[in-house]
Amino acid sequence: MKQLLVLFITLLSFQAMGQTRLANGTWEDTSLEFVLISESIQQDGSLSLCIAKGDNCIENLTVGFTVRVYDAAGKEIWNSVWSGRSMDIQFKNPLAKANKVVVEASGDFVVNTLTANRISTRQPLKLTYLLNETSER
Repeated sequence: MKQLLVLFITLLSFQAMGQTRLANGTWEDTSLEFVLISESIQQDGSLSLCIAKGDNCIENLTVGFTVRVYDAAGKEIWNSVWSGRSMDIQFKNPLAKANKVVVEASGDFVVNTLTANRISTRQPLKLTYLLNETSER
């Protein structure tokens, strides 16, 4: 039990390293971003993301977000809203004509699921990428 407590405290302190506590008591971290882990939208309709700081995914951060998929002509062919509980997305069908994907957070903050603290990002996280330019991490 003592080892679990030490591990939990270590994890919390690691998460707090990049965050700044503002004078009003709120937390802020402007270096967070959406990162693409893998995608197979055209083949099997799947997409996997995370919220990361640098090259490290932070599993205990969450935020609601919208996914928009566009074809090569720039026409939106799919959009959906996700709660952020899971960052592994499975569309109903593969989107063979997909060319560009835009993922945008619904707010200018993320939530630490371990502490329930809101962490301001100053602006909504956003990821835009062309499918033929992506690579798996």
